[in-house]
Amino acid sequence: MENHSKYRVVAKAVKHNGQAGEQVYRASYRILDHIGEEIEASTGTNDFSDITSAFNEAFALGHERLRELGVDTVQ
Repeated sequence: MENHSKYRVVAKAVKHNGQAGEQVYRASYRILDHIGEEIEASTGTNDFSDITSAFNEAFALGHERLRELGVDTVQ
């Protein structure tokens, strides 16, 4: 069975300073192919005060992008 159509989302929250100098997090994701090569990366535009919200958005954005690309994901 070939596995060439399987992709993974690697989600993370990136820490940076907000407009008022406060520490905030922004969603970031990478889409990897079946051998771990990056095929796409993106960073969100929303700032979050907590790391969990940024991570959750990154994961959702990455999976939404996979749906747009019409590819299968690794479970």
